[in-house]
Amino acid sequence: MFFCRHFLQSISRPLVQHGLAQSWGWSLKLSGGVAIALTTLLSAPLVAQAYTARVTLFVTRDNNESYETFLRQCEAIARAGVQRSFDADVLTSEVILTIVGENQGLALPIMEVDVTRAEWQERPDPEYWARYYNNASTLLDDNASPLEL
Repeated sequence: MFFCRHFLQSISRPLVQHGLAQSWGWSLKLSGGVAIALTTLLSAPLVAQAYTARVTLFVTRDNNESYETFLRQCEAIARAGVQRSFDADVLTSEVILTIVGENQGLALPIMEVDVTRAEWQERPDPEYWARYYNNASTLLDDNASPLEL
């Protein structure tokens, strides 16, 4: 019995020691790999994703207001809306802003400003970047002639 116990201890001790050494080695290799992977992930720059902001603003026309005055008001609102959209988020690369005019229950798109950040920084003028809807003046103001671009 003594011999069996001594034999098992003599065999098991090196096996345990060898097994621990292997598991420690494996653990060190694994933790080294994890450290390298984490270092790579943390040192790599994050990818910035630019995107387009789409904004629709509704502007109500007063009954006694001319269409030209209403259009100038819409352009001023568009200027502020585009600037605010770029200021609100640095990742916004483009703004598509639509102004919808309301007059006595009728709502129509008046203009659409489609501009990138670089274009807006170069020329912050909504009239330059805007596309005007010709039928809006006819439908919202009977006395005005349609605007042509």
